[in-house]
Amino acid sequence: MFNHRPVRFLKPDRSQIKNMYTLPATLSDDIKYFGSLVDEFLDGKLEPVKFKAIRVPMGIYEQRKDGTFMVRIRCAAGFITPFQLKKVAEIAHRHKSDLLHITTRQEIQIQNVDLPEAILILQNLKEIGLSSKGGGGNTVRNVMVSIDSGIATDEVFDVTPYAFNLTSKLIAEPDSFTLPRKLKIAFSNSEKDTSYAAFNDLGFIAQVKNGKRGFKVYLGGSLASKPMVGYPLFDFIAEEEIFYITDAVKKLFSRYGNRKNKHKARLRYIFYKLGKEEVFRLFFEIYNEIKQSEDIPYHHTTFQFATPTPDLIPELVSSPEFEKWTERYVTDQRQAGLSSVIVPFENGNINAEKLGLLADFTLHFGEDVIRFSMRQNLHLRNIPQQYLGNVYNFLVKIGVDLHLPLLLNTVVACTGADTCRLGICMSKGASAALRKTLGKSDLPLDKLSDLRINISGCPNSCGQQIAADLGFYGKVGRNDRMYPAYHVVAGASIGADPKLAELVGEVSAFDLPKFTVDIFRLYLEKQSRYPSFSAYVQAEGKADIAELTRKYQLIPEFRDDKNYYFDWGSDQIFSLAAKGVGECSAGLFDMIDVDLNTIHEVTEQLSRETNKEAVNKLLYTLVFASSRMLLITRGAEPKNTTEVFNEFLDKFINAKLISNVYRESVEMARDNQSYGFSEKKETILDLSRAVIDLYEGMDDSLQFKNLENNEKSNSIEVPKQTTTRKKDFRGVACPMNFVKTKIELATLKSGDLLEILLDEGEPIENVPGSIKGEGHKVLDQKKVNDYWSVTIEKA
Repeated sequence: MFNHRPVRFLKPDRSQIKNMYTLPATLSDDIKYFGSLVDEFLDGKLEPVKFKAIRVPMGIYEQRKDGTFMVRIRCAAGFITPFQLKKVAEIAHRHKSDLLHITTRQEIQIQNVDLPEAILILQNLKEIGLSSKGGGGNTVRNVMVSIDSGIATDEVFDVTPYAFNLTSKLIAEPDSFTLPRKLKIAFSNSEKDTSYAAFNDLGFIAQVKNGKRGFKVYLGGSLASKPMVGYPLFDFIAEEEIFYITDAVKKLFSRYGNRKNKHKARLRYIFYKLGKEEVFRLFFEIYNEIKQSEDIPYHHTTFQFATPTPDLIPELVSSPEFEKWTERYVTDQRQAGLSSVIVPFENGNINAEKLGLLADFTLHFGEDVIRFSMRQNLHLRNIPQQYLGNVYNFLVKIGVDLHLPLLLNTVVACTGADTCRLGICMSKGASAALRKTLGKSDLPLDKLSDLRINISGCPNSCGQQIAADLGFYGKVGRNDRMYPAYHVVAGASIGADPKLAELVGEVSAFDLPKFTVDIFRLYLEKQSRYPSFSAYVQAEGKADIAELTRKYQLIPEFRDDKNYYFDWGSDQIFSLAAKGVGECSAGLFDMIDVDLNTIHEVTEQLSRETNKEAVNKLLYTLVFASSRMLLITRGAEPKNTTEVFNEFLDKFINAKLISNVYRESVEMARDNQSYGFSEKKETILDLSRAVIDLYEGMDDSLQFKNLENNEKSNSIEVPKQTTTRKKDFRGVACPMNFVKTKIELATLKSGDLLEILLDEGEPIENVPGSIKGEGHKVLDQKKVNDYWSVTIEKA
């Protein structure tokens, strides 16, 4: 049994802990409960899917390497105090993490962690006023804020306190952690919309009307697959309304979001399904209900910080390098005599030792000095200008590269196939290669300092490529074999007239750096004609880029140039063999699929099994899976098997959702009397069919359509059976084996099964991953003698 007692690596002075958001009252119990589940999981007593459903909403993701995890720390508005940052570095070092990572949602992750260490990290974070809860899964995610909020010379007002107060409210509410999918919120301090409020599920942009503070509100934005700009919900709403609005959006999402299909579960899909007018009607119906029945107005709370005089001797620096650094990385604040400084980290990565040194240094400048940016960098603020020399010398001393043009130090890349289970391409490697190639070019990169380059390793938008001037997202290219490649998007615009980047072509990973140099060379020749890169793309840039992609579309075969078939930063030939199932959407509703699959598997086994004792065991499993499958839809989270059966009896049989004829079978299972189940085989099979029928009759939000008419009889029609087809693709080389598999799947219906036989080597390494990439499920993959059998369920 693992000992979950906290490691008392520090005894923090409570006066040093500045909580910008209030930790949930339940957090200690949440951590304790999670620790007990870690024990069960490590002992093999808890299914991996159920463990993941609880682990991921706690902000703990499994990385690409099995058994390796990262912990994502909530940092509302990108804020963290120097004291907290120092302790985060200590926590990472103590728990054997060699890497910390700044995310595009202004958080910090502790990466490469063993699972037993993760539970201790959660305890240590709580001691310093931080939490990872809600860092993943179907939850309210970190609330973002403009990086210069509170210090910008042109801001409407500082929106940071609103993010703090809203975070405290949301993470205290249980329904913030049981949504159909993640909910992203952002606040921008001006119409420039530097926090991408228009691209978030719910976005607030600061406005003042008749001397009154308030916000323009966007609803439904997203940068992920099938992205969209949010719809303006309010042109102006007073600040007192933000709690009502947020509650109404959560309820709208929870009631009408799709819980059956996680690929169509984000808030924007409600718009795709119902249309803007109907969604707005439903929103205002809920919004008005809340305002009439609940008293939750927003009360503004400000956060005051002292700006101490640093206990340092000002260091005067006079050099061309220092002057260039101040020009590129230093900005004057609206507060006279103070400056903000960008501290760049490649791909947002930094080791614990360097981070600890930086935190120690920033302690000289007070509590309000650090922000994490959406560009994966760290920003310092409230630096007295006479101490800029001290900052410069310190950063050089710890090895921060300050002499590159700003463009090279603000390229955004997600973790990609290095650590992410969904990653196709190694986006961090592509980012490094791009920086190197741009740096060696003769382009005047300082003229491009405002451009945003974003790279994602797959079609998801963790790298925010759809909001970039020039963006890339990973795909599989195919020639005589697979090679890493990227879709190219360009021309996003943020601010008063928000636009998403448009798909303009594709390019191999190997050619991406040279391709980018060519694009920027063309743009620089025409830059004087356009106010922005986005304007250039809309006018003639799309045609220019499309022409360039044609220049790079001819990919040599493997025997002629192997470079194209290795990804940047990898010494292995490109493959999807290590690609797995994503962690991001994990939630308790995933258990429905687990139990549904169990019902199908056990039903199939019962058709062959003749041994009475084995039949009784299988029938017990069938009753258990049938009883548990839909409990989450009624808000039940049983902690043991007895509770599973009792909750099912109460919430389904007593509630007349399932016929009373099944009561005896459920009670026998609860009371461990399954020795008589073989005589009830048909009744128990009918029970499982009744549960499946009930599930199939639910709407996308997993609500029952006609509760009053749902009492079942025991004569239930057996659901239509799926078709199973078998094809032998042994001896068929890549990629034709994949092509033939796609052709076969095209002739099947959704839910039908296809078993294919594949050779050892490249076929088994690549085809299953490619099939998953097409959205189908690989149900089984097993070796038979010298070949492999793969069973696929058509999406």
